[in-house]
Amino acid sequence: MSTFESPAGWTRRSVLGGLLTVPVAGLVNGCAPTSTNEHGGSDGRIALVYRGPAGCAGCSEILAERLSRPPLGLDVAFIGPREQVPLEASALSGAALYAQPGGGDDISGAAQSFPSDFIRGLRDYIGAGGSYLGICMGAYLAGSEGFGLLDDSVEGEVGVPGFPVEDSSDQVVAVTWGETLRWTYFQEGARLPADGAEEYAHYETGDLAAAYYRCGDGNVGLIGPHPEADVTWFEDADLVDPDGDDWQYALPLVKRILS
Repeated sequence: MSTFESPAGWTRRSVLGGLLTVPVAGLVNGCAPTSTNEHGGSDGRIALVYRGPAGCAGCSEILAERLSRPPLGLDVAFIGPREQVPLEASALSGAALYAQPGGGDDISGAAQSFPSDFIRGLRDYIGAGGSYLGICMGAYLAGSEGFGLLDDSVEGEVGVPGFPVEDSSDQVVAVTWGETLRWTYFQEGARLPADGAEEYAHYETGDLAAAYYRCGDGNVGLIGPHPEADVTWFEDADLVDPDGDDWQYALPLVKRILS
């Protein structure tokens, strides 16, 4: 799919449907990474992108690719239970960003796959001025049922009156990014809390699809749909993208949390 390769034998679609079969461990309470940026333009800022059982193959890799390319040009490393950067609180020291990509549909199971010490360390990192980017499952995990970065739980948009999607299938939905209406990849996307939100995108229902939140001295950016999805995602899901790549419309929020 990209410069960042998925683990052998995994496909994005199989993992999306199979998170519940992945063993999870740990209890939830309320190292210098290796750069993988091969595109130049880095200003030395390090982004840690989670890759492991709480994510889906392809989700971590495409997000890493997006973050590493201009205009962001971050030095990206994967962090996870089987990655060179271990899933330990100490690994967050010095990172400009921790990014949690999409995953399955079991929020509590995903949260339980993280060591409790790491979750506490992540909250400390954000509270002390760190930055968190959560997309789809990453947005859900920011809520009270996951990492506890927000006081509120993060709910889903599927089934909301007036929203056209009523199941967990891959779809293309209308999302207004700022003033621009775009057709954006969606799969069980989050409906974000309005309390404390700086708004960046809305679904056609008016519910929040992307938003910025202040967490202590840190920054939290959450996105419900998948603006990072590239053409291969649409091809794999037999979907047509009427208006092309959407990542540029998510960039204002990503830049906001990195500022």
